[in-house]
Amino acid sequence: MSVYRALDKDVASEINVTDITRRRPQRASASPQSQPAAKRDNAVVQRKAVPSNIPLPETFRWIASLPREVRPLALFAQFPRIVNVMARTWRDPPAFRDYMFELLIERRGARHGFPDNVRLELLALRAHFDHTHPHCAIGLPHETR
Repeated sequence: MSVYRALDKDVASEINVTDITRRRPQRASASPQSQPAAKRDNAVVQRKAVPSNIPLPETFRWIASLPREVRPLALFAQFPRIVNVMARTWRDPPAFRDYMFELLIERRGARHGFPDNVRLELLALRAHFDHTHPHCAIGLPHETR
């Protein structure tokens, strides 16, 4: 028996096929705030996922596992969403290195940068990471290697 089967008109399919040439009718307002509260709460209106701006339990454990001199406490206090990502990527050295590169190297031109105390913590943490993960390639981020 083949996994490929012909779709008959009489047989219902679990695949939903739509005609892409048909246009959807334009809504009067696309903004979720301008819609009634009942519609905003409905599952139809969904937001993009955003990083958690509160410290996660995993983040507390990660910071506690670091030596005191490299714990990013100022970063944790000012930018908990960044520390959450760092804690999540710590066990994946290439991903952590790429994320540190994105934080420390300005490529978009519109960022103001971190405050000095946060920047120094990031540099100390990167030095600690380089010392504990010498097998990671130093230089360009992972995706451009």
